[in-house]
Amino acid sequence: MKNVLSLLIVLCTSISLLAQSHPTCDGMRYVDKVFEDVDSTKAVKFGENTTIAGNFQELFMDVYEPSGDTAEKRPVIILAFGGSYIGGEREQMRELCILYAQRGFVAATIDYRIYDGPLFPIPSAETFQDVVTKSVSDMKAAIRFLRQDAETNNTFRIEPSFVFAGGVSAGAITAAHTAVLDDTDEFNPTLQDIIDGNGGIEGNSSDNFEYSTELQAFINFSGALNDASWLDENDPPFYSVHDDGDGIVPFGEGFATIFTIEIIAVEGSQVMHQRADDLGVTNLLNTIEESDGHVSYFIFESDREKYVRRSSIFLQNLMCENQVASNQNISAQDFNIYPNPNNGLFQIAFTEEMKSGTVSINDLSGKTLFSQKIENTQLWQMNINIPKGAYFVSVQTEEGIATKRLIVN
Repeated sequence: MKNVLSLLIVLCTSISLLAQSHPTCDGMRYVDKVFEDVDSTKAVKFGENTTIAGNFQELFMDVYEPSGDTAEKRPVIILAFGGSYIGGEREQMRELCILYAQRGFVAATIDYRIYDGPLFPIPSAETFQDVVTKSVSDMKAAIRFLRQDAETNNTFRIEPSFVFAGGVSAGAITAAHTAVLDDTDEFNPTLQDIIDGNGGIEGNSSDNFEYSTELQAFINFSGALNDASWLDENDPPFYSVHDDGDGIVPFGEGFATIFTIEIIAVEGSQVMHQRADDLGVTNLLNTIEESDGHVSYFIFESDREKYVRRSSIFLQNLMCENQVASNQNISAQDFNIYPNPNNGLFQIAFTEEMKSGTVSINDLSGKTLFSQKIENTQLWQMNINIPKGAYFVSVQTEEGIATKRLIVN
């Protein structure tokens, strides 16, 4: 409980510093799928550059938006695909983009340059540092493009104060380095030469440097940093998920591998989490325990939904002032109401057994109409006589609270 309270204090402190009372915050958006349909704009060019093999490459993004959304400004999350920096394409992030867009984000999946030289013999660690540096340059060009669009054409109605990035595996490595690396970090001479040769910290994949590449948070799905000491107290909050026995991108200290061959020393989500905790940087780590898989939590649709939702709640806590911060490890965060809408007779289905908690129903003014303790159940039925309208159903444990909308007709 002490750890939970500490997390809540850190999150609430960050909310007071970062939240700007964004007008789209309503307790449901960014948590639940408040939009059924999603619109997409494909192949939007945001930059160009030369690959490590000397090939010219134009860089494109696909942008996904909630269909029918009337909000004037929306937060954006930029996602990068995985593939060990030797394969992959932006279309891999389509499903995740849709899941985020259904929750009210604008989501963009981007190209970035991957290794396009000979694979045998396996390239050196320095070569892969160059590849990662190039990917960071490309992601920063995407950030600048979206901020420039927000201030000029306003095509995607982006809120430039809330730009997030994330990715899976190699894409998460790219997002983490994009968020963390800055001119205050110390690099060895070899890496400094690599960074300088790629345009410096801001990269050289576009020339609109008047626009900031600052991120307000990043999402780390099984990623790592080359050196977690680059994290400092001014770096943005982050949410992580990682298998604790991951053999491709290590959970702790170790080597990232390709074809089981050790490539480069990295420090994974566990080390990043501990470093951030020591610095007081808001972060949350969901560990997939006793798992030697790599991104095993995205194999099944239900798990993808779960961890996209948890990451969305983490971002919501940063954006939405005066909303309850919560520990995403609790099963209360994952429940569904069936049917919804209903006539007052409905069931609450938990994705994991609810050990002990309280179910409450509140009207839109916050008045509690019903409250009952529940325990040791995965399916709970309710029949309440209340007028037609919209309500909030909350499930609370000692560790946190989750809320969903209830429609009675």
